[in-house]
Amino acid sequence: MELEKIQNNASVIEATLEAEGIMPIDELQDLTNMEEKEVLVALDWLREKERVQLLPSGKVVSVMLVF
Repeated sequence: MELEKIQNNASVIEATLEAEGIMPIDELQDLTNMEEKEVLVALDWLREKERVQLLPSGKVVSVMLVF
């Protein structure tokens, strides 16, 4: 996946999390209309930039935007 696409997806995810708050990854996928792989790659990119935190709880992993 090209860097520009990853950054664009990351921007959409950031905006969604800012508007909606903490949410499970599957809900984030539904709200952004992205494929699972696109969401996961963008989240990894955001995690490396310290913009999101992953919050595992049992079988569900939620995502939180870090300010």
